[in-house]
Amino acid sequence: MAGCEHESCGSAEKVWLPYFFQGRELGLKPHPFCSKCGAVKNLSSERPRDLGFYMNVIVALSKDYKIAQVQKRLIALEMEKLNLNDKYALDRHQQENMFIKIVRMYVNIPEAIMCSLLEQLH
Repeated sequence: MAGCEHESCGSAEKVWLPYFFQGRELGLKPHPFCSKCGAVKNLSSERPRDLGFYMNVIVALSKDYKIAQVQKRLIALEMEKLNLNDKYALDRHQQENMFIKIVRMYVNIPEAIMCSLLEQLH
């Protein structure tokens, strides 16, 4: 998935998969997928954000919690490694869950605090 320039399959190849909104399943819908890597295209109206948005969240968190520069760099590298910026395959809900897990790998900040800040910044 990382680094793929996604190419959607044709209409006949679409697969019927669950459709999600805010983490809740809303039935089935035909989804295109990338013919190169197999990633399923996100059809949710919850558009993912750029990595810059998440780096700004880190800066906002660092105002109340001590986050060393090296921790910020490790978080940024992990976000790139896990392709958090893949707007083809991820919706915002998935992206935010990944972001929280990544931050918690390097910084001891309660999940509820991060969820609250993400909600405020929407």
